[in-house]
Amino acid sequence: MRMVFSGGTIRTMDPRQPVAEAVAIDEGTITAIGDLPTVRAAAGPGAQRHDLAGRTLLPGFIDPHHHLYLVASDRYTRTFDEHPATLRELLDRIAAAAHADSGTGWLRLHGVRPLHLAEGRLPTATELDAACPDRPLHLFSVSYHESTLNSAGLAALGYGTATPDPGGGHLERDRRGRPTGVLIEQASFIAESLTRRATASDDAWVQRATAHSRLLARHGITRVGDLAVPPEGVARYAAAAPDLAVTVHRWHVGAGEIGDPTVPDLDPGHPRTPLGGFKLLVDGGERCDLCLTGTQLLRSTAGMPRALLRHGRRALALSRRGGTPTRQPDGRWHNGLRVLDRDRLTTAVRAAVSHGLTPALHAVGNGALADALAAVDGLDVPVRIEHAMVCDPATARRLADAGVRVVAQPSFLYDLGAELTMLPLPAPLKLIPLRTLLDAGASVAASSDYPAGTLSPLVGVQAAVTRRVAGGGLVHPEEGLTIEQALAAYTREAAVALGVAGQAGVLRTGAAADLVELDRDPVRSEPESIAGIQVTGTWCAGHRTA
Repeated sequence: MRMVFSGGTIRTMDPRQPVAEAVAIDEGTITAIGDLPTVRAAAGPGAQRHDLAGRTLLPGFIDPHHHLYLVASDRYTRTFDEHPATLRELLDRIAAAAHADSGTGWLRLHGVRPLHLAEGRLPTATELDAACPDRPLHLFSVSYHESTLNSAGLAALGYGTATPDPGGGHLERDRRGRPTGVLIEQASFIAESLTRRATASDDAWVQRATAHSRLLARHGITRVGDLAVPPEGVARYAAAAPDLAVTVHRWHVGAGEIGDPTVPDLDPGHPRTPLGGFKLLVDGGERCDLCLTGTQLLRSTAGMPRALLRHGRRALALSRRGGTPTRQPDGRWHNGLRVLDRDRLTTAVRAAVSHGLTPALHAVGNGALADALAAVDGLDVPVRIEHAMVCDPATARRLADAGVRVVAQPSFLYDLGAELTMLPLPAPLKLIPLRTLLDAGASVAASSDYPAGTLSPLVGVQAAVTRRVAGGGLVHPEEGLTIEQALAAYTREAAVALGVAGQAGVLRTGAAADLVELDRDPVRSEPESIAGIQVTGTWCAGHRTA
């Protein structure tokens, strides 16, 4: 269908032509852009006109780090968005969900925020048994980096005193060494995979994936990078692709031992679900590899009494998450959980590259970033760094010099207010240092990490600009971006992270006709009001999807 958009503000996100009067599309591609007479002539007779009526047109938003596969794997994703305040309230909600669900096998519930509970922790198996005694239950934190099983769940997975901790994770245990049910980092991911496969249904997955893609379109999103697709996801995505309202770029995990020539074929070749690459975890999430000098450690420790006075048990729970810092041969103090050490990471990165797969390295802490940089040293291929939440100016310059593509999550500033403001980092480390990364010359894209973070790109844009958390406080306000820079992070730079620079994320001749229409112009809006802007239309490859 040929169509001409005009009658409002058109922001192209193309530095060579930032604004335009009209855009023409045909068969999923932008065919002309510029002044209205020229665009009309290029579109030819019979082209339909879409009157923006004073609204604003942008390239479709891109979410380069999303988890559509996980969302579609469960009926109960983000079950606890109206979050309970105590364990007792949480257990009552779980009991109600178990009673309402008619199944008999695994029950998977997602969305707990442990630090939002007064107790500052997940429930144990014994506590879960009171809410769900008759079937195996797997309860996930909102990030999936920690979860908990009831007694039936522990038994179903065969977890007991003799079960070893996996590398990069552990099973919490009581004084007798028996698992309490709480699983941390890699232990949580392994159990998630096992319980997901036990509840697998291809038809249900396709239906939920299609429904979620429509939700994405309603938020103005036209492309996502799915950063945790297992091997079985190839066939499921192939089945869903014709009905998806967004284009999904797949980053795979768990495809055998990376580097093994028997790695299965991960690309069936459908244009709506192209292969992006392979994801590797360097460190944990909440238990990231934080690296401090002796002076920084002393400063951090000195701030604990004040944090305990202000936040009590929650501050103590947060401080314990990374474990006791240990001094390493480099003289620095590290805590958190590492999944791959430097040597194994380097081997895995090079194996992924040899298979033609773009590596995406999950590295939250500055210690993990240092090893990620060492692992990609000398590579002449694009590499992504996911999160980079704890960083200093020197590391930012190294990331820029290495040419890596950083994918950050500005909406975490909104989502994780208490966690991010409770225990301030010692200088020069900063949290989600967007300005520092940009000033260093790094390529910075923005994403949601949904369902771990808020879905709406406009919430992320507002957070990137204002640096304000949900409770009203500020996190490193000097790290705020301009509105134009934040929009670019969700469009042009996000396309760079997906490996489709110039093809998406900009409005220019020959690019995909991925468009979002907004009821007002973000650039001319008050920063604190950007999250309230309404999406009034979305087009993916020229087809209206919302």
